[in-house]
Amino acid sequence: MDLLTYKDLDNGPDAPQHPSWAHRAWHALLSLTPTAVVLLVALSLGLGAIGSQTSWRWLVLFSIVWGVTVIALVGMIARWMTPGPGRHRTAG
Repeated sequence: MDLLTYKDLDNGPDAPQHPSWAHRAWHALLSLTPTAVVLLVALSLGLGAIGSQTSWRWLVLFSIVWGVTVIALVGMIARWMTPGPGRHRTAG
């Protein structure tokens, strides 16, 4: 399923009329662009570099960012692996 089809599920006729904030946040996280996911990965790597030098309170905050990054990566990879229009184009 490509990104446009995934976003149509939120706005189409079968979309829930009044989704909760958690539902909207979940779909926003899974529909991030690849550029945003790359920036999240870069932020996570930077936080990992300083995370080992800080107290455990900061590690809790950093782990939230790491968890969001993992979810965004899994969502992006899942979108890439599902078939849809415009997938696997060949030069020709």
